[in-house]
Amino acid sequence: MEEIESETKFIWKTVLHILLTPVTLILILFGKKEFKDLFQPFIDIVKFIFEPKFTITIIIINIIIFIINYLLDNSLTKTFANYPADLIGLKLYTLVTAGFLHADPIHLLVNMLGIFIFGRVVERKLGPIKTGLIYFGALIISSLFSSLINLFILKNNVPGIGASGALMGLVAAAILLDPFYITYELIIPLPVMVVGWIAIYADLTGIINRVQDNIGHFAHLGGFISIALLMFLLGVDDRRKLAKGLLINLVSLGIGLIIYFFVI
Repeated sequence: MEEIESETKFIWKTVLHILLTPVTLILILFGKKEFKDLFQPFIDIVKFIFEPKFTITIIIINIIIFIINYLLDNSLTKTFANYPADLIGLKLYTLVTAGFLHADPIHLLVNMLGIFIFGRVVERKLGPIKTGLIYFGALIISSLFSSLINLFILKNNVPGIGASGALMGLVAAAILLDPFYITYELIIPLPVMVVGWIAIYADLTGIINRVQDNIGHFAHLGGFISIALLMFLLGVDDRRKLAKGLLINLVSLGIGLIIYFFVI
């Protein structure tokens, strides 16, 4: 399996190509390079986008379904959103279908950007099939977890939509498989582990403070937790990587908390 390029390598390679554009033009004039070499940065961008096959496929599917749903005046949302009571009515398919529905372009954009970044990290380490297993496994577990909490503890039947639960499963897997992978999701370069813990903190805060923000915090939490179950569907080597990543995360988090409370 060909290794999927990291964000850092791609960015530095692209910057170098752009900086060397004047040199490339001179070499073209002297016949040392071809005119098509000027378009190498664009070729690299296309390759970078489509390298993680499962990740880009699931993004395209989500975008297509969003467009269809918009053209149908959100009729798909009315039919395929996941209501907690669907568990009682045995409409279990909504545990999956709701994950392909999004409320608006911003909702879609945020989730797809997250899937592109964290899905890429996971697919670099596990390949497309195992990444798909984690994605759909996290989607089902997160929807089920949220439905059970809402149905039996919060006593409500508020519907849930969006790929956030599946995304959080990818986040959990990414920070365990490659905690020091550098991502630029928050503009500044940060280890994916840090970005993941920021997301976890935001969801825990939302749950504890009962924030009314129309965000499925329990679905997100279910997505994070899902990796604890899904890891048993992976191979021994993969489970060892996850265990090692968990240790790195816990030690790093502990050091960070010590610095925050006793140094800063």
